[in-house]
Amino acid sequence: MVKHALKENVAHLVSLWHSYGGVVKKEGIYRHEQWPHKAWSVDQEINESVSSLRLNRTNTPLGWKYFTFDSEQPREAVSSLVAMHKSITDVKDIFEDASIKEVVSEKELAEWVTLGSEGFGYQIDISPILRVFSQARSRLYFIMSDEIAVGTVMTWTEGRDVGIHQMAITQAGRGKGLAGKALVQLERIARFHGAQTLSLQASKKGFKIYAGAGFSPLGYISSYL
Repeated sequence: MVKHALKENVAHLVSLWHSYGGVVKKEGIYRHEQWPHKAWSVDQEINESVSSLRLNRTNTPLGWKYFTFDSEQPREAVSSLVAMHKSITDVKDIFEDASIKEVVSEKELAEWVTLGSEGFGYQIDISPILRVFSQARSRLYFIMSDEIAVGTVMTWTEGRDVGIHQMAITQAGRGKGLAGKALVQLERIARFHGAQTLSLQASKKGFKIYAGAGFSPLGYISSYL
């Protein structure tokens, strides 16, 4: 059951990666030609073999991160995210508030990219985000504090699952519980549209927030340089 859920989580994530555009297939791997500079196996195998990992890392260009999908955290990985999900098939009343605000124009999208870059501490390329923004399966939001945008989050729908991505809070908004409030509103919207599950990939810093919001761990998405 968990392994199946992990496969779905990975498939959903890879679907988003493809939507960024600029993906090429070569020597058994997919990779972006530009930001976000990710590479991964064409097979999307869970618990990739040592020989396959070695070959695919060799075929990954310098400066790109090669990603694996594992049921346990690999020791050699540079970093790992925890794949998590949450069932939302129960009946639950969630009241709307002003924790998030949807991005509705390219001008706002540029502000979203600036905030996301500040929150993550690296420069986000607007072109791939614009490709995602133009698709009906995506929604981009500002995370708000007293009517001021202080963070970002994106959702990407795959069937009855809504993936939560690119959640970042700038320094001005940290320590206020804003991520948790945003998650509640994202769940409300997902329920309204008939979703059955939520999925995400949590950093070490964000794991407690997501676990506290009812998300369960499934496995790891790990990167190698």
